[in-house]
Amino acid sequence: MDLLSYPLSYCRIKTREVRIGDLTIGGNHPIYVQSMLTSSTQDVPSCLEEIKSLFQVGCRLIRLTVPSKKDLDAVPELRRVLKEEGLDVLLVADIHFSPSLAVEACELFEKVRINPGNFSDRPKNSSGTIDEKEFEEGTARLREAIRPLAAALIKNQRVLRIGVNQGSLSTRMMERYGDSPIGMVQSALEMAELFEEQGFDQLVISLKSSNPITVQKAYRLLVDSQKHREVIPMHLGVTEAGDGIMGRIKSLAGIGPLLMDGIGDTIRVSLTEESANEIIFANQLLPSILQKKEATGSTRKAWQRPFTHQRIQSEPVNFGTTRLGGGSPFKIGEPDNGSVPKTGLELESDFEYRENQQGKEVFLGSSALLKVSTLHELNSVTRSPKYSASVLTTENPIYLLRSYYKDNNSRAGKPVGYRVPSKPDYNLLTQLAAALSEGLLDFFLLPDRIEANDLLGVLYLLQATRMKILVADYIACPSCGRTLFDIQSTTARIKEKTSHLKGIKIGIMGCVVNGPGEMADADFGYVGSGTGKIDLYFGQDRVRRGISEDEAVDKLIELIKEKGYWKDR
Repeated sequence: MDLLSYPLSYCRIKTREVRIGDLTIGGNHPIYVQSMLTSSTQDVPSCLEEIKSLFQVGCRLIRLTVPSKKDLDAVPELRRVLKEEGLDVLLVADIHFSPSLAVEACELFEKVRINPGNFSDRPKNSSGTIDEKEFEEGTARLREAIRPLAAALIKNQRVLRIGVNQGSLSTRMMERYGDSPIGMVQSALEMAELFEEQGFDQLVISLKSSNPITVQKAYRLLVDSQKHREVIPMHLGVTEAGDGIMGRIKSLAGIGPLLMDGIGDTIRVSLTEESANEIIFANQLLPSILQKKEATGSTRKAWQRPFTHQRIQSEPVNFGTTRLGGGSPFKIGEPDNGSVPKTGLELESDFEYRENQQGKEVFLGSSALLKVSTLHELNSVTRSPKYSASVLTTENPIYLLRSYYKDNNSRAGKPVGYRVPSKPDYNLLTQLAAALSEGLLDFFLLPDRIEANDLLGVLYLLQATRMKILVADYIACPSCGRTLFDIQSTTARIKEKTSHLKGIKIGIMGCVVNGPGEMADADFGYVGSGTGKIDLYFGQDRVRRGISEDEAVDKLIELIKEKGYWKDR
């Protein structure tokens, strides 16, 4: 079984330094935030206004989509107006399917991003199996395909991002590794090594997925896979995170634990909103995550856990019809005074609790007594016949939880839960995201006083880490110049009509470049297929083609009802 390392103290991973214009990424340099324009690259006035809004909130590294030669031809004019406006920004070209466009982009952009999954590979109608000879032949084709790009990057002193998306892995990688984090890592490292063979090493790697757990796994595996070589700088992001509190919490759940563990050199928070909002949130998130460090140093003392996402199985505790631990689903407890605010979600807590006056013990019904303890008391509490479980209240749970389970050889005693404070900040939510992702907690106790938005953040965190499904889930792309409809208003309309469908997953994708692949695990998909035209998917099957945008949301609801997923409010 594959094992991944989880640090017991903070230590920034030192990566190779890469220079993008006057910015240096990697090494000990700051973590930079970046964004992507939603405007068509051919629409220079719209691009200019969007770049202005990004520049005003501190973003200098900005990506544009380049799907055609016409888009590339618009860049010199954009460069001219940027210079007139005094906007000192660095531009990144986003290239899919066209190696020749990537080569030409090296003359106009400081950085180029390509996706190995659609750069050069076998036809999509391949047999579904692959032997070693066929795999190596694919590598050889890829080696030849990148030669002109490597030469152009070297000549123009540019940087390349190898941008792997889980939803668009190449056929060759899918046949060997499946739709998995391992396949994502192997795709990125194969491409990186081919460029390094040709004398080019100014590389950045991204491994994106709409699943925050997959994002965490992929980057940790990427780090573990580079133990014996210079580590390539990493660009972090959860793709198609959506909007609002849910979109922000998804991004936090995916990239926050990585940043907390010293992984990541640049980030993008993908939101289905105005692009400047991505920078505003990222600039709130970064200092909060990095403000509290248990320790610094060059040695990464680590605890190894299985690659699979699974809870450490504690001893079961039964009270009434409810069970804590023992492999049972994650539980939510709320105070018995009915003080938890309404959030609009159908929150069905699993049990009610009350505390003694000193706040040191928690009572569940008449049969379970829980000790509110610091982590250092866990060993004694979990072995005490008096107590059924332990409740943590520490502000910094993750490194201490890891140390506790490491010392106990990944074996748990009695269940361990966490009492959520009335005002959880991003640092705490990040630590809880890590603890939930790694399976180190069995339950939450909600506080008797908490604002509705703060409670929403906690609940969406449980959903983002796949611990508890509380609401419909949306895989919504942030939009770019390839988007063929107004994705922000469309996402809002779909959410308004479907948010009560607990457990359903809907993909809302701007175009077909990554859309069908990125929403592969969605129940339903809404994908732009032409100007004002929408295709609808049921699972991975396209079941409606070319629907007018004006009626597509209603047709989506009809499809959900037809397939038996609809419930009235």
